[in-house]
Amino acid sequence: MPTLPTFRIRVGLIGFLAALLPIGLLSIGLGVPAAQAGNWDGISTWETAYVTRIVDGDTLIVADVLTSAESRIRLLGINAPEKPNGSIPGQCGGLEATQALSEILPIGTLVRLLSSDPKSKGKANRPQRVVLTQNPITKEFDQDIAWGMAERGWGLWFTVAKEASMSFIYRDVIARAQADKTGMWNPQLCGELEQPEASIDLKISRGTSAADEWVVVRNSGAADVDVSGWTIRDSGNQGWIVLPGGSILSPGDYRVIHTGFKPRLASDPRALYANLKSQLYPEPVKQPYLFGDGVYMLDRNGNYRFWRQYPCTIDCEADPLNGSVVIEDFSLGKKRGATRAATQWLRLLNRGTSTQCLDGYRIETGNTRYRLPSGTCLAPGGTWLLRVGKGQTTSSTTYLGRTTPVFWLSGTATLFSDQDQIIARRSW
Repeated sequence: MPTLPTFRIRVGLIGFLAALLPIGLLSIGLGVPAAQAGNWDGISTWETAYVTRIVDGDTLIVADVLTSAESRIRLLGINAPEKPNGSIPGQCGGLEATQALSEILPIGTLVRLLSSDPKSKGKANRPQRVVLTQNPITKEFDQDIAWGMAERGWGLWFTVAKEASMSFIYRDVIARAQADKTGMWNPQLCGELEQPEASIDLKISRGTSAADEWVVVRNSGAADVDVSGWTIRDSGNQGWIVLPGGSILSPGDYRVIHTGFKPRLASDPRALYANLKSQLYPEPVKQPYLFGDGVYMLDRNGNYRFWRQYPCTIDCEADPLNGSVVIEDFSLGKKRGATRAATQWLRLLNRGTSTQCLDGYRIETGNTRYRLPSGTCLAPGGTWLLRVGKGQTTSSTTYLGRTTPVFWLSGTATLFSDQDQIIARRSW
């Protein structure tokens, strides 16, 4: 497809706020820092086209205004539910999402297609684009279609590494749709609400490979929850696993969903395996823009019931551990070398009034990163000890097995949540 002359959009936060947008697009709150409200300077217009067909909630077919060549465009920023396709039944909300996009983008609508890279393509070789339509009052192309779908509740937050300039804005509007239980976030969208009193915590433990990555599903309520047949997924369409029959979680009980394959000698009854070769949850710190993922739990009807997204943003909920779990004390060790390592330790304390579980949390100091094991929970007043040297690990004490020191004469130790929030920090 030939590209048109580059048209760079330079819209500041004030310009967004001042725009009169009848379908409610790009209505950014004043609390969002301008520097994080989407770097539009990094996005260029590559095509101008007419809409010829809506495929589903995040895919459309357009015809270039100059050549009439058709392209199948994938919206950047969201992943809408799949509609039924032949023998494939589709997902809860798929038909509704398709209808919503059809209403926002009637056939014949003139659109501008933007991206950071004109060669940006996704699955099935579809060009990935931010799609803008004209504001009927100003005649400017300033109405973001992915924003409109997210506002109506028809999209998961879906980031692409090199096309994340607008991801902060999409994350914000999706969070509001989730809070309002709009669209796909309505827990009764596709059937009666089952086990309405269920309370599930999801935590993501990111590693360096599929074999070193997992999600913890924990019953945080006061009654048993039967999650047999419930589904765990990521924001894409590859990381799906259905919990087997008999998955009844008593209060505080949990399951660990591993991304990779089951080891030959694995015997943990709480462990399940998605048997995937690739990681689902990339590190957000490697990207210039807000970049992350999420884990979502669907009931047997396909309704979205619980979710956890990372990284944390300024509008995320306060972590329950923040303020209750602290780095109570530490030891820099004695003498040198292995002896010094053997006498170095760090102790966490739960000074709160309820048990706190540290699934997916990690401690970082210098170049050392340690992820706390699934099932690490601290009762009120309880402690957990991290020892640098060698020894026998227990439920309350972990040994790193190092022969060289980890803590030096000056430094900082930080406890992070699975959303990359700072929970506790201590410097010396």
